[in-house]
Amino acid sequence: MLWPQRITRWLISDRLAEMTERVAGRSRMAVWQRVADRLAELGPIEARGYIRARAIAVVQAEADRLVEQEGPRVGRIRERIIAAATQSLVETIILQVQQRCAAQPRRYAA
Repeated sequence: MLWPQRITRWLISDRLAEMTERVAGRSRMAVWQRVADRLAELGPIEARGYIRARAIAVVQAEADRLVEQEGPRVGRIRERIIAAATQSLVETIILQVQQRCAAQPRRYAA
């Protein structure tokens, strides 16, 4: 692979990561508010699906705002941003739930 192509790929992946983090960061609180009340009663696989389903509308709206702010060049990678931001949110929220569960003292029946 030629150096200009490597540099271009690196810049695109760096830009994608930056845009993904912006969308995920802007979406995090709204998604958390949508899912927090149900996560304790769901298994890990169900929780991932539930978060993904409840997050998609929020992430799409934030991606649209980002495209409006940044222009049509970002619009070309919108779907990749949405997919990566959604995955980031799922992983972050699952980790938060696991940390909260680990921090809570366990009760045992007498």
